[in-house]
Amino acid sequence: MKKLQMALLSLREVTAGTWLRLALLIAALTAVGLRLFGAEPAGEADWAEKVLSFLLLLLGAAAGYWKNNSFTEAAQAADDILLLLKEQDRAARRGKREQ
Repeated sequence: MKKLQMALLSLREVTAGTWLRLALLIAALTAVGLRLFGAEPAGEADWAEKVLSFLLLLLGAAAGYWKNNSFTEAAQAADDILLLLKEQDRAARRGKREQ
């Protein structure tokens, strides 16, 4: 039960940008998957629709990958600091609940 509560708490902290990137990636993967298996989402797709679907997939994948990976030394150091801050925040929340 505690794990479920923690999961729900962490979902509340997810940013709108994260949800947008996830929705974009799901939409693009769905469109490409439909075409892969022969189903056309809106009838006969022309070349422009196929290119747009590919660009959405590429944009969603690239944005998701870039946002979730730290490529530079500064970004990796920032990740370490962020982890420490999150741990301190969780400890403070636990302390408030115990009081």
